[in-house]
Amino acid sequence: MPEQELPPNEDLATSEDLTPAARGSWLAKVKILSFVTVVIAVECVAAYLYLPTAADTAALAEATLGTTPTIEKPPEEAEKPKEEQELADQVEVDLGEFSVTAFQPVSNTTLRIDFHLYGTVGAEDEQTFLALMNENLHRFREQVIVTVRSADITDLTDAGLGLVKRKILEKTNRIMGKPLLRVVIFSDFSFIEQ
Repeated sequence: MPEQELPPNEDLATSEDLTPAARGSWLAKVKILSFVTVVIAVECVAAYLYLPTAADTAALAEATLGTTPTIEKPPEEAEKPKEEQELADQVEVDLGEFSVTAFQPVSNTTLRIDFHLYGTVGAEDEQTFLALMNENLHRFREQVIVTVRSADITDLTDAGLGLVKRKILEKTNRIMGKPLLRVVIFSDFSFIEQ
């Protein structure tokens, strides 16, 4: 059998074999790429020159405020002692035990929710809070029950019960007339769907 000769590979052309049109399109691509690179570099330099330095910012703040700005510690370091101080100044108060039953017409189920509720108040506000709590005990209990009954099932299955806590905290402080209650704490929380 005669050996078959392979046709020359036309795809592998050398730069000498390029036609002027092919060489021109390659050169045009290089020109465009270099133009885009130069434009981006110029924009970066302009942005760097436009942004103020830390000294410029401090001078502007001093001129605006009229005082010398002080450099503060990062928020994490500055707030730790403050948070510890606030926790030391708080007292835990018992807000009562609750057993709430709520019917869910959509799923035709009944929810039984049992929990013990605690709260924290400032040590200096404890007596004021307890006096106001005794005066408004039934309104407080009604608001807690209404809040829990109106909560969605997703709010009740949330591990931290964040939305329910915020609603109870807001309604309690509104009943008391002062923002005395700082934190609401759920204890012995059980949620049963029947």
